[in-house]
Amino acid sequence: MNASDFVGTYKGKGHEQVDGNGKVTLPRDPDSERPSRIVYTAEGLVIVVSTPPDRQRLNCKHLTEASAADLVAAAQGVVAYAGRYEVKGNKVYHHIDVSFFPNWVGGANVRDFKFEGKLLILTTQPDENGAVERIYWERVERA
Repeated sequence: MNASDFVGTYKGKGHEQVDGNGKVTLPRDPDSERPSRIVYTAEGLVIVVSTPPDRQRLNCKHLTEASAADLVAAAQGVVAYAGRYEVKGNKVYHHIDVSFFPNWVGGANVRDFKFEGKLLILTTQPDENGAVERIYWERVERA
């Protein structure tokens, strides 16, 4: 596999939590889609945007009119970042240049990957307890 195998647009198809012993502790529900996209370009850019499915619309016409409390509520659970990506072995590295979460800027999200037909499965690196998250993305023909 190389970087060109990733090129395309993918739609979020759920995720699951797996503990350090390999037991799925939060199973994936492929029917409950989270509004998410990940895009890999031929130029080496990765863009990720993911929002909770149940976010409430704000009672204002423009973002600058939103209250601080509304903005906090709207931001809950949002993941958004972009940067370049590279593939090394069975891992894809997302080198983050811009992010909604400023602590990620300048770092890398490293994911093990596996393709199953149209599905791209990205797995986080184990946490201190050995737990991982598997994130499922389905390649789409039209963005």
